[in-house]
Amino acid sequence: MQRLILALLISSLLVSVSHAQEQPNTCLVRYLSAEHVYLDSGTKAGLAVGTIVAIMRRGNTIAELEVVFAAGHSASCRILNQVQEIKTGDTGVFKSSGETSTTIAPAEPDSLLPPRTRKTWVSPAKAQHKPAVIVRGSMAMQWDHSNDSTERSLQTDLLSVPFRVLVENPNQAWAFRARGNFRHISRDGFSNSTESKEWRNRIREVALLRNNRQLAWHFALGRITTRATASAGPFDGLSVSRKMSDHFRLGAFFGYSPRWEDYGFSTDDQISGANLQFKKYSLSGNRLDVLLSGVGRYHAGEISREYLVMTTTWSTVSGLSLLQSGELDINRKWRKDAENVSSVELSSLALTGRYRYNRRFSFNLGYDDRQPVRTWETQSLPDSLFKDAGRRGWRGGISIKLNQGRSFNLRGSLRSDERTGTDTKSWNGRIYWPNFLKSGFNTDASLRGFTGPWLTGFSPVLGLGKSTRSGLNFRLEGGHYSYNGQLHNEQRSNNWLKILISKNLQQHWSLTADYRQDWGDDVHGQRWFLEMRYRF
Repeated sequence: MQRLILALLISSLLVSVSHAQEQPNTCLVRYLSAEHVYLDSGTKAGLAVGTIVAIMRRGNTIAELEVVFAAGHSASCRILNQVQEIKTGDTGVFKSSGETSTTIAPAEPDSLLPPRTRKTWVSPAKAQHKPAVIVRGSMAMQWDHSNDSTERSLQTDLLSVPFRVLVENPNQAWAFRARGNFRHISRDGFSNSTESKEWRNRIREVALLRNNRQLAWHFALGRITTRATASAGPFDGLSVSRKMSDHFRLGAFFGYSPRWEDYGFSTDDQISGANLQFKKYSLSGNRLDVLLSGVGRYHAGEISREYLVMTTTWSTVSGLSLLQSGELDINRKWRKDAENVSSVELSSLALTGRYRYNRRFSFNLGYDDRQPVRTWETQSLPDSLFKDAGRRGWRGGISIKLNQGRSFNLRGSLRSDERTGTDTKSWNGRIYWPNFLKSGFNTDASLRGFTGPWLTGFSPVLGLGKSTRSGLNFRLEGGHYSYNGQLHNEQRSNNWLKILISKNLQQHWSLTADYRQDWGDDVHGQRWFLEMRYRF
């Protein structure tokens, strides 16, 4: 009898211990940044890189997170899905991953997402300390040399230093962003009207931001290029927004547009506007993101342009997605009188729908009536002829993924020419074949062409590439284009051969070298491109 009682007690103890081990662990949301959610628990509590954390509020799951960094008593996560805004103090629920080690396999969580298995090596030095200030970015030194081997003997040297910096303090919810490019151009053989040496520097963004998710007020100060103000382009000023609910945010901005020639500061071109953002995500994977903006541009107090912009991103877990962008001009005062137009005019519209039938097959259909920012005056001739021909108008395409990483893409477009009443048709097909015929080379071939009222042309391109485990990448590409004018029946063609080599030297350094040779009716010469890049 005593043995029976002892066995029952041991069995009850084992069941209770087993039941306790199956109970999920909990943690709290400490603070939030623009990109991450930070928890007050870490590896000591069983969190590890790859662990899925469910955020609970009033007994309901409002979001799911994935741990991307874990220290002893803290962890940072990225948001996988959310139906409500996460706030400081929300409860996180997760299953312990067991003892901490350098190789971590996360446990299967109680989640709406399928279980994952991931092995990640975590540096012991990083696990011991997480700095309060995070600095990320890149900087490069580039040399771009081109020479014309015809009788003109034109030569151009472009020295560039592009940079991108992000300094973030998650504890205080502050961030500093800067990006731009310092460039010096030297020319030889050009006419006297073209400067032989000049600087063309571009500071595209330098701003101080505070956009912690938990804060009701967000703001940005400096040269701003945030998504909320993208419809206005970069400007020097202030942007402020206020969270009205879990899904709505209302904002306003004011400043001055930089000079287009050199991105210098300007005090004549004033810009102001307001925006309304709506975001809603579901745990099943559905997403709706709408941004409505009203923008006004004024020069020395006079109206330059006033317009409304609406952009929409909608996607479903079933594979259907929709992208929309449109601009509506509001014409008043001198604009309406001088141009004799209606008070409201649709000036830009783009609409693209995509359906992913399964993991191998998808197709898209869209309409684009936006004016291209770059034209034939700022592009090379092949770009302006072949790419712009298929940019505007109706567009459609299919994408097929085959076995062993092979893929096939086919696209076409149709655009009506208002001047002639005829259509411009363009098409583009591309095949990608990794490890072509077991040679170890990745092969891609494309063929594109167009027919229009003024010109007709086609262009085949063939490329071979290979990557090694040591970080060395090699690519050889050759191409041809030919076009002829419909009016004078004049035909012109060109050929090119390009070699590209890149190498990851160390953890942060990389080197790229690119050589191209052109010969034919339009371009005849060489081009060298060298880049040394540092990422931190």
